[in-house]
Amino acid sequence: MKILSRPKGNAEEYGRWSVNPYIGCSHGCLYCYLKKGPSGAYLGQDEPVLKKGVVNEKHAFHLAMTEIYANYEKIISDGGLFMTFTSDPCIEETQKTFFKIAIESIRELGIPVTILTKSADFINYWMYANIATELFYGSKMIKSLLSFGWTLTGHDELEPNAAPNEKRINTMRLVSANGFKTWASIEPVIDFPSSLDMIYQALNAGCQHFKIGLLTSNTRVVRKDFQIGGHQFKAYDVRDCLHFIEDVMRMTDGKATVYWKQSVRDLIGIGNEPCIDCWEHSVSKYYNIFKY
Repeated sequence: MKILSRPKGNAEEYGRWSVNPYIGCSHGCLYCYLKKGPSGAYLGQDEPVLKKGVVNEKHAFHLAMTEIYANYEKIISDGGLFMTFTSDPCIEETQKTFFKIAIESIRELGIPVTILTKSADFINYWMYANIATELFYGSKMIKSLLSFGWTLTGHDELEPNAAPNEKRINTMRLVSANGFKTWASIEPVIDFPSSLDMIYQALNAGCQHFKIGLLTSNTRVVRKDFQIGGHQFKAYDVRDCLHFIEDVMRMTDGKATVYWKQSVRDLIGIGNEPCIDCWEHSVSKYYNIFKY
C-alpha cells in the first residue's frame, strides 16, 4: 500500500508529490472530481476513511514517513509535498494524521509542505491540542516551510458541508498574519465575477499566490452551459475570460503571483505558451511559493 503518489496531468499543476492516506471527504461538493468516473464510488465517499490496507492512523503515519524518508531528496528537488488529492487534510477525521506527517517532514528532513483545504475550523483543533502556540509563536522553520491554501469559488451552495468561502478567507487572514505563506485555488471558476471577487478578498487577507482553473470534464474545458446539482451556469466565453485575465493581473500586480492552469490556456487557445503581454506577471506550474 503506497501513501505517496506522483500526480500527472491537471493534478501535477498543484504538486509533484502528494500524500494520500485517506480517501473520501465530508464537504459534499457538487462538482467533486473524485465522484466521477468508474472509481467514483470508491474515491468519492462522503466520509473520509483510511485507504485499504492501512490499519489505523499510527500505521498511516508510519507508511507515509517510510516512503517520504526513502524519497526525500527527490521530493525536495521537486518542490515538496502536497496534501492531498483524495480528501481534505484539515477536516476533523484527517487533520491529526496530516499534521503529524507535515511537522515530521519539515523538522526532520526540511521538506516544504503545501496544504489545500476548504476548512476553517482546524484552527480550533490546534488550540485544543496546544499546537497553536508552537505554530504561531514557535519554530521559524515550520513557518518557512508550511503553506496553507484554500479553494475559493464564491459558491457556497455548491459546497454544502464545507466552511463558507467568507470563513475560509477569514482563516486565511489569521494564518497569513501569523507569518505563514498563504495561497488560493480559484478552481473551478464557476463564473468570472464570483472568482474575481474571491481574488479581491483573498488579496486583502494576505494571499500571496493564486492557481486559477476552469471546470473540466475528462481533462477538457466544459464548453457548453452546464448544471451542477440543479444549478444552471453559462458556458465560458473566451472574450469574458480574456477580460477576467486582464482584471486579475491588474489586481494582483506586485501583490501576488498567478499560475493560470492549462484549462484557462486551452480555452483562449494558447496551449502551453506562458508569454502574452497581459500575463507578464504570471508564473509556471512549477513555481515554488517557498522561494517567494
